[in-house]
Amino acid sequence: MTEAGGQQARLYSPEEIAAKVGGIAVKTLSDLIRDQNLETTTIGYAPPSRKGGPKRRIWGMTDEQLDALLAVRRKK
Repeated sequence: MTEAGGQQARLYSPEEIAAKVGGIAVKTLSDLIRDQNLETTTIGYAPPSRKGGPKRRIWGMTDEQLDALLAVRRKK
């Protein structure tokens, strides 16, 4: 992923994001992102479990998306 200035865009994993937001659980982070209608970036999909069911989405956040999340956290 390359930005307009030629710099490489950084993608943060859910664990990195949770640590930056204040050490919250990834589940709590996911709920916060969903409740605030914030954007995430789909990195790919994990294979379905042996029991079947849908594939799990693997996600992360870019610098801009993380900044929006941190702004929401500062307001609270």
